[in-house]
Amino acid sequence: MAKMTYYIVRDVIEKHPVIETCEVSLEDLRDEFNIEAVKKQCKFCFLDVFLEESPFDLDHNQEILDLTVLLDISLDTFEEIIQDSRPRLDDYQEYLFILFKSIGKHPTEIDGKSEHQCGLIIDENILMSIHVGIPLPLDKLFRLFNRNPQMLIRGGITYLSTTYFDALIDPTYHVLDGWRKLSDDIEWSILSQKRVDQQTTLSRLIGIRESIFDTVKILQADREVVNRMKSPNMPIFKKEFIPPELDDHIRHLLDEQDILRATISDLMNLFFNAESSKTNRVLSRYTFVTSILLLPSLIAGIFGMNNIHFPQISFWWVLVIMVSCMGGLWFLFKKKQLI
Repeated sequence: MAKMTYYIVRDVIEKHPVIETCEVSLEDLRDEFNIEAVKKQCKFCFLDVFLEESPFDLDHNQEILDLTVLLDISLDTFEEIIQDSRPRLDDYQEYLFILFKSIGKHPTEIDGKSEHQCGLIIDENILMSIHVGIPLPLDKLFRLFNRNPQMLIRGGITYLSTTYFDALIDPTYHVLDGWRKLSDDIEWSILSQKRVDQQTTLSRLIGIRESIFDTVKILQADREVVNRMKSPNMPIFKKEFIPPELDDHIRHLLDEQDILRATISDLMNLFFNAESSKTNRVLSRYTFVTSILLLPSLIAGIFGMNNIHFPQISFWWVLVIMVSCMGGLWFLFKKKQLI
């Protein structure tokens, strides 16, 4: 089921854009809100297409087939948006195609991550966003434009698309905060020598580390997309309206993840050292008990020999000697003379 919402800037009144918001259906796209008709009636517009359920069988999904016709997009493009995992920017003859990705959930297990992928199609003065699984807070995004309406008016598609990318990147900050808090909890549990589930703790550390690797790759690819937008080969974008803070945000997140990745590696070393220390303490106890019993065992072995030439001695005297030896060893241990 597809949910489609138009955000249309039809006019500018007293230097403020008039943004019209309306949800549309497939029938609306065929008639009143036909793509070509809307493009001629507005300065620029944003069409958000949210696919609530992943259409696994694209060839037999009639709604998707209808959308490809109404939006003038090939079925292969829909398939790339849903299945391709490479953020990129492609300049086709008919339109500009962008794949952008973000992380929406911080995992505590290896398979707990949630990635959000969005496909954007830019054609003249219209920007179409197609995504699956997670609705985006676009109302909040468009309310932000009221703070600086002149940037939206002058920047047009460039300012709209880059601000949209920035909104996609923002959840990564919450992801890092979640990882950081979880790593602090794990560190505290290790240092305080609490009883922890070894398998769960190790699984969480490995899960965070693997997800950090994936997130770094995604952010690096997203950064390449932003940098390519600044290329002279992309005349559709007004370079002066690509905010420098967008690249700064991505670089800052990459730096934060490098620090967090080092922290997780240190935590894994701390975890293994703590487990090794526990094993050493157990072995030291066994070694101490063995050392205490070593001399009495030797005495028992000697007096237990079946040898007719060995001097006879009472069992009780042997027992007294053994206990005396154990007591002496214990006394020396308490006085720190026996290490």
